[in-house]
Amino acid sequence: MKQPLKLCILFVTLLCIVGCHNTTSKDCNSLEVHFEDIDNFWKAYDKIKLIRDHSERTKVIQKEYIDASSKGLSLLIEKDQLTAADYATFLKDTVFYNSIKKVTLSAKKDTSKIRSYLQDFERLYPKAKFNDIYFVIGQFERAGTVIDSTMIIQLEKNARSEHTKSAFLFNEDQLDNLNDHKSLIPLVIHEQVHVNQKNINTRTLLSKSICEGSADFLMYLQTGRFPSSVQETYSYGKANEARLWAKFLGDLDINYKYIKTDWFYNYDRNDIPPDLGYFIGFKICEKFYNEAHDKVEAIEFMLDSSNSEKLLELSNYNGGL
Repeated sequence: MKQPLKLCILFVTLLCIVGCHNTTSKDCNSLEVHFEDIDNFWKAYDKIKLIRDHSERTKVIQKEYIDASSKGLSLLIEKDQLTAADYATFLKDTVFYNSIKKVTLSAKKDTSKIRSYLQDFERLYPKAKFNDIYFVIGQFERAGTVIDSTMIIQLEKNARSEHTKSAFLFNEDQLDNLNDHKSLIPLVIHEQVHVNQKNINTRTLLSKSICEGSADFLMYLQTGRFPSSVQETYSYGKANEARLWAKFLGDLDINYKYIKTDWFYNYDRNDIPPDLGYFIGFKICEKFYNEAHDKVEAIEFMLDSSNSEKLLELSNYNGGL
């Protein structure tokens, strides 16, 4: 069984991207949004709620959910090695799953809003292309991922509301680390921006910051919102911008692997919020975009991570001073 109490501290807003830039992406009108796995999950859940025998619970989940999986869920099952037996264990926390059921089912109502925001992005950047979206219930590994040109959003990590509770999977602090359901649209937009990026396999502090910061910037430009789980990061960044910038400059020439946990994926640290590299990248891209005369050209330039050094130079960003 996976360890949910450890997994839940993951920074749930930002997804793990695998091969986002591809040749099979679609325009907004042909983009497909799938919810069949959500329906299948709750069908299986309703059947097993009163079944105590673990093997019987596992069989039901295997038949009703795993075997009936969509392309997106099948890819996730293979990637994360999801098993019906693990689902059967997690689902013993009926308090948690009962509290998120309504929110996950109501996510279907966001389809038109998601498409509308992506249409706005197309108008802003006519070359934009997108990947099909599959909404699923996973096992708390990530808020989602993109595999083989398929975007997968795990709603169990993006469905927190004022009604969310847990019997044993999460304590109160851990529940707060789950993404607020109101953050779902910004999350999807952020990840669809990644679909349009080039050279996304970043290996330096600057290129990684530009890659993630540009996705956050263009997400915010479209929606005017940050996902709930990054709000502390951006509030902290704004209050400490000059100091963070000075540290960032000092870290640019250091091997990325030695300073990575100061800027990314540092979810277990208590002294600073996670992923402050996103904030710095956002501010660089924001200044570059605001000062650019040709906005379409500016977007295309910032979406290519190989341009990160030149982008920093052209932005004239100085830590907000």
